[in-house]
Amino acid sequence: MNMLTIISRKSVLAKIQATEVSEVIKKRFPEIKINFKTKDTSGDIDLTTPLHKMPEMGVFTSDIREELLSDNADIAVHSWKDLPVDLEEGTEVAATIKRADLRDVLIFKNDSLKKKKIEIFTSSPRRQENLSSFLTKAFPFKTNSLTFSDIRGNILTRVQKLKNSNADGLVIAKAALDRLLSPKGEISNELDSFKKDLDEFLWMVIPCSQNPCAPGQGALAIEVKSGNKKVIKLLSEINDLDVFKNVEDEREKLKKYGGGCHQKIGVSIENHPLGKIITEKGLTPDNELIDNRSFLPFKEELSRFENPIKDFYPKLKKDFKLFSRSIINEGIKELEILKNSGLYISRASSIEKGTSIDLSNVVWTSGIENWFKLAKKGIWVNGTSDSLGEEQSQPSSLHKKLNWFLVSHVDSQSKDKKLLATYKLVPETDIEDLTLYSHFYWMSISSFKEALKRFPSIENAEHSCGLGKTFDELDKLYPNKIKPFLNYEDWLEKVNEAK
Repeated sequence: MNMLTIISRKSVLAKIQATEVSEVIKKRFPEIKINFKTKDTSGDIDLTTPLHKMPEMGVFTSDIREELLSDNADIAVHSWKDLPVDLEEGTEVAATIKRADLRDVLIFKNDSLKKKKIEIFTSSPRRQENLSSFLTKAFPFKTNSLTFSDIRGNILTRVQKLKNSNADGLVIAKAALDRLLSPKGEISNELDSFKKDLDEFLWMVIPCSQNPCAPGQGALAIEVKSGNKKVIKLLSEINDLDVFKNVEDEREKLKKYGGGCHQKIGVSIENHPLGKIITEKGLTPDNELIDNRSFLPFKEELSRFENPIKDFYPKLKKDFKLFSRSIINEGIKELEILKNSGLYISRASSIEKGTSIDLSNVVWTSGIENWFKLAKKGIWVNGTSDSLGEEQSQPSSLHKKLNWFLVSHVDSQSKDKKLLATYKLVPETDIEDLTLYSHFYWMSISSFKEALKRFPSIENAEHSCGLGKTFDELDKLYPNKIKPFLNYEDWLEKVNEAK
């Protein structure tokens, strides 16, 4: 095969996505010449009807599908989330490539900070359902009302509409934003003004635990006419099987609720070095609230306890107190003068209430609880590792290259961040007898080391922790013996089940 014709929608983003697929094909088959075609779809032409009110499925894909059936193109490149969960006969999705970010991002006007009435642009019932509770806790100010308004058009158009409106924010797929902020070739010149517009906004990346994505979000579907054996064989050479499986599973999970862009449910499958995190959250057509998040480890033995559970520690999260904290005022002062830097905050208690953090900084937390606590302290948080580890889920194209600081205690360490110590740990003098327990959940490596120093025999107990840095450190000490869980609550549930 010497020539391949790729068709996509006419938007800048669709062209970038088609180019992305072409580059993967060219890398594997450098001899193939690629021709690009574009076409408007019914969803591009009708920019007034909200997506969830449009009667037909596949409003962004059906017209392009016809070009495949008519042999006017060899493959079509779509955002996989635009495809209906049930595909019509005649074509098939033959492949996908590496997936971009699954999450959504909110861009927000600077001068809307502290407004009592907030209006957010989004046409997605899923986003409206899940963000209505999340944003009220994530904003660093109290609101009297939070409303959502429909918006149509491509990403560039929507950003312009936000800029010229009285609305306060806009929710879009982070994958779309990442692609628009890092295009190659001639397309890049078309986006200069768009990039300048974005610089005027605050932003936050919304974690999948609170707002799982539309199935397939961030993934590209490569569609082909059924029976086109040559093209199907070629695409099998570039297909990312893991991404393909994840998207198929997401779509099947949504399908059991009815499927489609009218749904108020998100479904995400996130990859982690230790396994897969599956989240389903939203409101079913029968008005049943769904909020499920689970971790499936790659190694089955990591998901079950080996020893009988006699007793466990801690019984309550607040009981986990092996240290008190002593504030380092010099660290707080240094934090307050920082600008245009990245701040990774592992615990909200690292920052005293009343501490001022400049809005030019990117603030990233270890988990969602710390986000909400920092928001109560009046700090704008840009995102979180969602309790999946310091190396997971950090921002990419949404900021210029930054110097990152780990804001933590004086004995903390990080592979790639400079330590900014705002407190030191002071061991408690009176700690209960931990030798009475057979199973432990550790929230930090420093707590484990302190406990082990005082009660050496607990080394032989069964130890668990979250999926991040604490697991990495404990696993180095006791390879293949540490049991990872999503969080303390997940561990506690499994412990009680095992008892």
